[in-house]
Amino acid sequence: MRINVLSKGLFSLIIDKGRVGKQREGFCESGPMDSNAYDWANFLAFNLDGTPCIEAIGEMQIRVDEDCVIAVTGREPSLDIDGIAQAVYQSQKVSAGATITFKSALLGSKAYLAICGNWQVPKAVGSACTVVREQLGGLDGKGCVLKDGDCIEVLANTRVKDNAKMRTLAQQHRDDYGFIESIRVIPGYQFTSFSTVAVRTFETSTYTVSSSIDRMGFRLTGESVASDIENMRSEAIHLGAIQVPGDGQPIVMMRDRQTLGGYPKLGCVSPCDISRLAQAVPGEKVNFVFQDEEEARADWLLMTSRRRRLQGEIL
Repeated sequence: MRINVLSKGLFSLIIDKGRVGKQREGFCESGPMDSNAYDWANFLAFNLDGTPCIEAIGEMQIRVDEDCVIAVTGREPSLDIDGIAQAVYQSQKVSAGATITFKSALLGSKAYLAICGNWQVPKAVGSACTVVREQLGGLDGKGCVLKDGDCIEVLANTRVKDNAKMRTLAQQHRDDYGFIESIRVIPGYQFTSFSTVAVRTFETSTYTVSSSIDRMGFRLTGESVASDIENMRSEAIHLGAIQVPGDGQPIVMMRDRQTLGGYPKLGCVSPCDISRLAQAVPGEKVNFVFQDEEEARADWLLMTSRRRRLQGEIL
């Protein structure tokens, strides 16, 4: 099956699980900004975990030349097939020759399109994930974003029968992408180098997502916080690490972050909340609250257990 890109949107990439474990070799982790939406898209499209899909900002339009099954997820996503609105977070059968249009309602948020099958895209350092900065992945293997006229080949998945039960994730089980609830943060290595006043300031202040956001990191603006550390050796940076440079304005490190950094870190955004933060757009307000690592671990286990249970019920 051939997938033809008719309109690329603002910024669309082929992504998969990313280059897990490759930071020690100098490659960024990469992967989906919103891993929850990515995982659900593949599950609803009858794909195996880690199958490539498209992460799109803005409205993207493609055409398929064979019958297939797709799913669209993300923050307030929408899906049209041949101009007719269709349900999201649900398996959708698409006929050969159909035009598929999908997007997120919020400009800057990401929508995910999974198409059932074995994606025939090249891998670099064990992943098809596109990293523009490192010139890795994508259709050309050199980190190029998708463009109008591109063609992706997908081999049909014979495991999905014509009479297969379509999968749906009910509205009440989908992620809440609002920011009424604070973003949870686990204290980091340099936490004690921030004064009690600085920590309290960070936890009681409201920060604005700035326009300086990308797959590398989200810069926030608000009350300044400072560390006692003037110089430190560079160290590995985890997904969600909150670095504080000299101006005191926090930066949350995201999927395409550099492998090393030398700024002190207040902590790390909980893996339960990083997908929610990754879908924020400039101008949105966020708050943070600290939690210890055992509480964070319990939250993560509960979240993953709930997902497995939901998937079992859907099957």
